[in-house]
Amino acid sequence: MAKAVKYEQILLFSFDSDKDSYYLTFKKLYYHLYSNSSSSRAERIIEDISKILLCKLLIDKGNVTNILDSYMEGKGTANELLLPELRKNYPSAMDESDRFSLGDSSIKSSFKVLSDINLVESPSYIIGEAFQALIGPKLRGDKGQFFTPRSLVKTMVSIADPKPYSKVVDPACGTGSFLSESYNYWIETTGETLLPDNHYSLVGLDKDKDISRLATATLEIIAPNKYSVFTTNSLDINHLIASGFSSKIFDADVVLTNPPFGAKIGVTRESILEQYDLGHHWYFSSTENSWIKSDKVRKNQDPQILFIELCVKILKPGGVLGIVLPEGVFGNKQTGYIWDYLHQEGIITALLDCPRTTFQPGTDTKTNVLFFQKFKDKSHNKTRYPIKVPIAVALHCGHDRRGRVTLENGQKYPDDFITIAHEFKDNNSSKYWSNCEVNNPYYWVPRFYDASLSKSIQKKAFEMQADLASFDELIKSGYIAIRKGHEVGSQAYGTGNIPFIRTSDIANWEVSVDPTNAVSEEIFQKYAKYQKLKTGDILLVVDGRYRIGRTAILHSNNIKSVIQSHFKIITVTTQAPFNSYELLYILNMPLILQQMRSLTFIQSTLGSIGKRLGQLQIFIPTQTEEWITEISNFERLLSARASILSELQKFHTPEPEL
Repeated sequence: MAKAVKYEQILLFSFDSDKDSYYLTFKKLYYHLYSNSSSSRAERIIEDISKILLCKLLIDKGNVTNILDSYMEGKGTANELLLPELRKNYPSAMDESDRFSLGDSSIKSSFKVLSDINLVESPSYIIGEAFQALIGPKLRGDKGQFFTPRSLVKTMVSIADPKPYSKVVDPACGTGSFLSESYNYWIETTGETLLPDNHYSLVGLDKDKDISRLATATLEIIAPNKYSVFTTNSLDINHLIASGFSSKIFDADVVLTNPPFGAKIGVTRESILEQYDLGHHWYFSSTENSWIKSDKVRKNQDPQILFIELCVKILKPGGVLGIVLPEGVFGNKQTGYIWDYLHQEGIITALLDCPRTTFQPGTDTKTNVLFFQKFKDKSHNKTRYPIKVPIAVALHCGHDRRGRVTLENGQKYPDDFITIAHEFKDNNSSKYWSNCEVNNPYYWVPRFYDASLSKSIQKKAFEMQADLASFDELIKSGYIAIRKGHEVGSQAYGTGNIPFIRTSDIANWEVSVDPTNAVSEEIFQKYAKYQKLKTGDILLVVDGRYRIGRTAILHSNNIKSVIQSHFKIITVTTQAPFNSYELLYILNMPLILQQMRSLTFIQSTLGSIGKRLGQLQIFIPTQTEEWITEISNFERLLSARASILSELQKFHTPEPEL
């Protein structure tokens, strides 16, 4: 059989997809329908495109040529002529209630747009990639479904390494990207462009009929006759068994999935919750030093938690799981029972820390990827800490938070996932992967254990001839004092002219106060005794979305302020081997900012360093001539700017009261 293209080439394909003729054809089709049909909803248009593509597949196979001719000649509508053929050939994707939403003139023009391509003879992986490159960004995540970026899909498949002809299952398959990519991976692994019909098993499940139809269309293009897609609530295991699906779904070699997540779509049906250990309440036993499952069923559980257990149940002994999960699962004390459950069932084989932008602009939720292997024999489930786990931290995902894939200079936005996939097989000589010790059984945020960052900090300290000390050590030595800010309540805004400094007021190491949030003298006096602000105090943002790690230094012109609770107020004492400007400079060094990122835990969309701030290590440099000169210039510039701002404030005229 003919050799397939190399998987490395496939990995790179999606980044050139906008230049590919197939992608341009689908794009032309989509925008033609968007402009000329009565529907303006992307979901409705794409649902009909999936039906049109399935029809086109039948046409290119020579199955419905006469029927198409009759339709194009106006001898019947699409719902009268085409839908019966779709129901007959794709019974799992179509039922009696399905209808085309588009008008017949739009559907006929669609077939004309597609007339120059043959879905049977064309390279299937290219067509599938082009179709998914179009549909992914167009579909909304209003049911917790946020479609996985192509480069992350490819990376997860590569790390999970499904063997040729193994059973791969996705219980929340969406448009089928994990399944189609597994098929591409098999082709590369076997070196063949076609796989025998009697050696395959790609199984997808999705509760949403419209989405599962898209999976059918995609897989029919990429892997015809080598897949099964079921439209069903995959969390209802009893229903799966009663429906006869279990033989195709369970005993999977590999499960790859990005389940729907979010508290707003929690599972409340007791009949489903009682089927899961993780659908029950757990309590922490201090005597056992572990979480224990109770007999009490929860009233509500986030779907991603149940999907973790479902995936484990689907796996055969020794099977491998790769699952995208919100970061809240990895570090929340209240979800520690999940990790005790996993340790009873298997081992954590790898962790991948994803950039916050991975699923943006669809959702701001921070995610990570868990790789897991089910025990072949449960008698070997004794977990001892610390545990060695391969960990990689990606900082870039191929697009920014607005979804833009190119930088201002025209270069492509960097994507660490590509290199991470390539390097996994040889993580001892890797830029991204390192074998890290996880010493906390209930804290699994990957970047917290990133050994490569620690090595970089040690190397930089050596280059600077600097010592290293943690904030906890600096406090214990009496070098710094830290206290928190406060919230005054929105009712206090605008009651006076004393600044209430919020995280949004911090930029370029200075405070730019919004006067609409200024507070009264009474409010100031209430908090002044706790905040005890002094000239040279440093404000460090420790809570929020994007501003964690930002800093500013207080001068004589703004120490009469109230500081928001999202800050820590840091005072450098006279005993310290550095001054306030040195500490401010050090806190803004790239490695220190990266370390703050590694200490930040993101629950849903809000991040916090919390008590982990005490673990932040900073440089204490030797007072070389070069260092003294650098800091002197830094202090001179900041002081000069503060002096100018203080002078400008004298020209400020208060706004007249209305």
